[in-house]
Amino acid sequence: MRLIAATLLFAALITPALANNLILIPTGTTLTTGQVRAEAALSVDGTDGRYFWLGAGLQQYELNVTRFQRPHLAAENVIDLQFCFIPETIFTPAVAFGINDLADQSRQGPGPYAVITRHLPLPEASPLKGFAATVGFGVVGLRGPFLGVEAELPAHFVLQGEYDSRDYNAAIGWKLTPSFMLKAYTIRRENYLGAELVPLTF
Repeated sequence: MRLIAATLLFAALITPALANNLILIPTGTTLTTGQVRAEAALSVDGTDGRYFWLGAGLQQYELNVTRFQRPHLAAENVIDLQFCFIPETIFTPAVAFGINDLADQSRQGPGPYAVITRHLPLPEASPLKGFAATVGFGVVGLRGPFLGVEAELPAHFVLQGEYDSRDYNAAIGWKLTPSFMLKAYTIRRENYLGAELVPLTF
């Protein structure tokens, strides 16, 4: 398992990626063949916690690994498998089903979930460049409802907020280049700085 995760991480570091998870919650938008996502966040409050996100798609399926590391404690690896039931179109939201924590390596445990994401139309006078909402429900693992929003602001800023069925998490990002975004996070009441490779399909 460690070899697979290391190989995927190496591939993500050398390849621009397409992000799918909002912060910790899944979204209804499923990666497909030729799409990879990668992101990393390091704590800034002295706890030395670290988050790493990695995902890859194949046709209608997506495999995600979220790794959380803290000094002197065993790392948590949450592996999710997601299936695209309906892709987002002008008429339909993106609808997906998945299984959270397949390997049962986290405190939350494995469980199925369903999730819907919709990019909402905005009036021409809106200061927002884009807005997407996500709602979902999990059993056992995610334990109930989860939801999130993402707003694209002027000057290449992005705001993200979510409720992951346990905590409220948030992030603000700034696209330094079209393919790279710097981010600041509040995850489970701790602060992190990190970066995301911005969407690219190859």
